[in-house]
Amino acid sequence: MKQVLGWIGRARSNIKTIFGMPDYQKYLEHHRSTHPDRPPMTEKEYYLYALKNRYESGSVNRCC
Repeated sequence: MKQVLGWIGRARSNIKTIFGMPDYQKYLEHHRSTHPDRPPMTEKEYYLYALKNRYESGSVNRCC
């Protein structure tokens, strides 16, 4: 059962990556390993940061 849950978690993360959705759990893992002395953003703060980074960077290509 534990293996199935692990597979589901990885699949979920990969799907989010494919569609350009922010992955908060992956961010937390990265933050813990690289910035242990600083508190992480909340999930809402991270989501807003990711949206701003994606849409205000000027690199979005779309037809409309």
